[in-house]
Amino acid sequence: MRNLKQIWHKIKAIPFIGDNYEKWVGQKKIERKMQHQQEEIQNNGVKYLNLVENTMNTSGGLYYAYAGTLLGIVRDKKLIKWDLDIDFAVVITEDFSWSDLQKVMAKSGFRKIREFVFEGLVTEQTYQVDKLTIDFFGQFYDGNKMIQYSYDKLDGVKYSSNSEYSVYLVTLPRVDKTKYIEADGVKVSVPYNAEEILASIYNDDWRIPNPNWKSNSGKCSTLLKDKIAYQVVE
Repeated sequence: MRNLKQIWHKIKAIPFIGDNYEKWVGQKKIERKMQHQQEEIQNNGVKYLNLVENTMNTSGGLYYAYAGTLLGIVRDKKLIKWDLDIDFAVVITEDFSWSDLQKVMAKSGFRKIREFVFEGLVTEQTYQVDKLTIDFFGQFYDGNKMIQYSYDKLDGVKYSSNSEYSVYLVTLPRVDKTKYIEADGVKVSVPYNAEEILASIYNDDWRIPNPNWKSNSGKCSTLLKDKIAYQVVE
């Protein structure tokens, strides 16, 4: 089966075939998948948010709700119903590594399905339980700031494979401790300076829902021109 998938990926890499596949088949598959992910968040998001908390709160790592999950919890006191997954940040240090995260998550039935690697450094991992995915964004101390990396496919950039992505450097206020906010009956770990983090990601008007907001458009993100990261699928 794996060999057949590899052959099919090679066939889709042929420009004419690949372009038409993405136009007529790939986009529809993406739309169906997004719809299913939204339904899963609406139906079971709270249950799995609680499972992540129960899994991580004794892990010894510094972690917290992040990105869209953090926005929903702080602004609305609930998950955003049109979100596609659950987002957490984890601070990667000598005392808590990606390997430690994977061991902790595996004990609760989470399976790692992919990770992003930039210049030899793992910077993001995605886990799945049932139909729901949880993204963990690796954050790293840099003096009085935090840094992480974010990825996107950009128009006008020629990628040599589907696994390649353009890279953004994300610079955030430093997080040294967390607090809990209750959302949908679940106590969720958030940065003690959560509002400052949200203003960095979503700009100063983050309290106002913006359906036109685009990833990596916040003041904290800087495109690293000509830099490429790789998505590794398990």
